[in-house]
Amino acid sequence: MNKAAKTFSVIAVGLVLLAILVQAAFASISLSGMVPVGKAGLVILQANKMSATTDTLRFKFSAPAFNAGVKYALNFCIGPASNPCGLPTSYVVVVPGGQDQLAVVPASIFIDDVLTVSQGTKVPVPFAVTIE
Repeated sequence: MNKAAKTFSVIAVGLVLLAILVQAAFASISLSGMVPVGKAGLVILQANKMSATTDTLRFKFSAPAFNAGVKYALNFCIGPASNPCGLPTSYVVVVPGGQDQLAVVPASIFIDDVLTVSQGTKVPVPFAVTIE
């Protein structure tokens, strides 16, 4: 086999290996903080007014284990900014302390709606959200 054929063979094998080993690309963002006391909660994502969004978003909502003095749960709500948790069209995920919950929603939901987190204890408690 001549030198050019060997070089071509090595390049071809390398390209085949790259094609096999390349994984699908994805992105994620993690947000965490403390949820203040009170029913108003904290806005995590604002409405974006982007009507061309067609993808889906995967959320992992977490209520890390924390000594709040009582058992607690976090309410992650998607709905209008005026009342994100209280309408029949609101999307509500309740996460007990020390647990995680998953949710998949269309990205278009954030054209007009916001994502908030709230809780009902007398002390601030931690939250975490991972969005893919």
